[in-house]
Amino acid sequence: AFNLTTVQGYFKELDQVLKKEGVPWELVYNVDEKGVQMGGGRRNSQRRYFFSREDKNMYRVHSDKLELVTIVDCICADGTAPIKSCFVFSGKKMCDEWAAVDEEIL
Repeated sequence: AFNLTTVQGYFKELDQVLKKEGVPWELVYNVDEKGVQMGGGRRNSQRRYFFSREDKNMYRVHSDKLELVTIVDCICADGTAPIKSCFVFSGKKMCDEWAAVDEEIL
């Protein structure tokens, strides 16, 4: 279950593993993504809905006018966010610069 005792136990065990393997906390990251439903929904209410990646196919079935945008965010265990958040839009082409390495994050 997701409760304070379980979370504290998880991080205590994780800390032990990281120390054993010599991995500093500043090398531990969490990446998450969320889908945003654009396009007003089924009744064109102009509302935007947030839903998990697993649920987005259910929303696509209801309307052919919806646009899904994914928000990707990354944060370091030390509280910093050296990797910039981004939006992923539907498209048929990919810009070369999207695959370029950002010198600020290496």
